Amino acid sequence: MKKIIILALLTTFALCVFAVENVAVLTFDKKDRASDYVANSMVTRDFKDIFKDYDNFDLINQKDVNKVIKKSGFTNLFYLGKDDIASLGNELGADILIWGTVTSITNSEFKVDAKILSVKSQDVTAVNFNVQKDSNQRKIAIKNNLISRMQEFSAGEVEKLISIAMQHYNSENLTSAQESFEAVLEMEPNNIEATFYLGLIGYNLRDLDTAESFYLKALELDPDNNTIKNYLSRVYLDQSRNDEAVSLLSEIAEDTQDILVWMRIGKIYSEMEYYDEAQAAFEKAIEIDPEYCNSYLEIGYLFFEQNYYDEAIPYLERTAKSFPDDDDVQKKLADCYKRTGKLDSAIQQYKDILAEQPDNIRAYMNLANAYMATSKFKETIEIADVLKEKIPEDPKVYILYASSFSSLKQYTKAENNALKALEIDPELYQPYRILSDIYFAKGYEKYEEYLALDEKAQNAYGTEADELVDERDNVKMIANSNFTQAKQYLEEVPKFTENSSELKYIKSRMSTIEQLLKATQKDFF
Repeated sequence: MKKIIILALLTTFALCVFAVENVAVLTFDKKDRASDYVANSMVTRDFKDIFKDYDNFDLINQKDVNKVIKKSGFTNLFYLGKDDIASLGNELGADILIWGTVTSITNSEFKVDAKILSVKSQDVTAVNFNVQKDSNQRKIAIKNNLISRMQEFSAGEVEKLISIAMQHYNSENLTSAQESFEAVLEMEPNNIEATFYLGLIGYNLRDLDTAESFYLKALELDPDNNTIKNYLSRVYLDQSRNDEAVSLLSEIAEDTQDILVWMRIGKIYSEMEYYDEAQAAFEKAIEIDPEYCNSYLEIGYLFFEQNYYDEAIPYLERTAKSFPDDDDVQKKLADCYKRTGKLDSAIQQYKDILAEQPDNIRAYMNLANAYMATSKFKETIEIADVLKEKIPEDPKVYILYASSFSSLKQYTKAENNALKALEIDPELYQPYRILSDIYFAKGYEKYEEYLALDEKAQNAYGTEADELVDERDNVKMIANSNFTQAKQYLEEVPKFTENSSELKYIKSRMSTIEQLLKATQKDFF
């Protein structure tokens, strides 16, 4: 499998012995009388001091520079074309030329407009920045702005520009990285590294059209590159062009026989509700590795979502054995048993196990989930009481409590136990889901109360109507507050799970909450 390799230049670059390059500062013209001191100081002193810190640059003597400029007869260098400027560089034997203007902003601050020409590449770049009258601050500004830009153009070599671009990219300075990679393409239009990274930068900046354009160009340069195809598929997914994304991923999967790519294809199809295609993708993963349990889990969930409970059972049973601590799997399996009339036998089986193995924690958990599936919440709480004695620091115990109390509409107890679970393990998604459900239920109760009060208020008059309106608006506000809290908790869930079934639920529930928030928002008239 071909891969884009992030250049080893980050290492080798530091080990290179750079050829010394000759730099000539032509002139910095003053644009007003107040700029005279700064312009002269930069040319006569600043650059001389600054270049002492750079072993790979030699500053050409300013007297020699002035002689060549005088001999040329050129004036107003800032407006000369690059051919004329380059002729000065050739006369001086310079590799890099710097020139510009200085304009006063205040008595102590000045704007510098500078140009840099690399004689080797014939590239010109411009940079503008502000400097202070104070010499030390002025030199720092020149170093950080002008000299750093000059370094990018100094060698005129693609490899160095790519290395600089990668440093910007790794520092998350995307604008500078983009500029550097674009400079590479100016010199080498078919450079695949620069093309790929410009696509990546476009994607990071959420400019999907630009990202797509560069990825497609990169694929033209290397049609079999699976890494580029993978990144392009992400663009298509973000543009809801799922069929095109799957087409690319299928090419990768067929080429690499990568289980994770087949799983990704299956999940995309599942989100599209193309269940047959999703199942086929997950089965491809099983063909590659019959022991890869996530494939069985996803197929079990597919059948469950389609209400094919008998078909789901063998897949969920296998998954439950592989992931005995996954409560969601256990709950779905219990639900399948219930819907197929097999739950009573499963409950009896768990009880028989506990009769022989009274310390079997997994059997207690399975029994609790079975009771939960049959809405036997008091029995679930009884099991949780036993587990609390045996494993008091296990957050799953408090999740059982929270879920049961929530179903019994004992919301305060439910919330306290969900928060206790998060106290023990703040990266569990179930407590956030339960907390969201609690506040959703509380909000919906108030929403229904609001609707009833609104109907009464419309049929009332005078003082009674005013009182009903006040009560209605207060209830509406409480409903909105609860829905807002429900949304905040629900937004935490995807941070801690990639469970496709859970993510699908979140998407649906979030849509409902948004509608209810809109229905209960404050009226301004």
